[in-house]
Amino acid sequence: MPRVAPAPLDATQPLMHWWLISWSHHAPPMARLQLAWLSMAGETLQAELEFFGACADMQRRWNRCLSHEKDPQALGECYQSLVKEMTDAQFQRLHRVSQLPNDFRQQVWEEL
Repeated sequence: MPRVAPAPLDATQPLMHWWLISWSHHAPPMARLQLAWLSMAGETLQAELEFFGACADMQRRWNRCLSHEKDPQALGECYQSLVKEMTDAQFQRLHRVSQLPNDFRQQVWEEL
């Protein structure tokens, strides 16, 4: 059954609810594009914050290795482990960021 929008002055619908439904069906294209852009910017910031969190965790763990490890070989193993994890986090970050332009283009085309 098709969804029918409420009559413009239907007394059973609150005015704000009516306005939101009406606006969402007839929003200007630029507003929808801006919403897609802001959504993509939010995803980009989320990815960067996750990467910064990984960097902070690596730094904390490196400080713990420096303060607790006296054996040079154990320190080297700790360092190699952290470098590998940091490299993996960077590649994951780059992969995620490389996908964003495609997702954004898809959202723009869906809005158009």
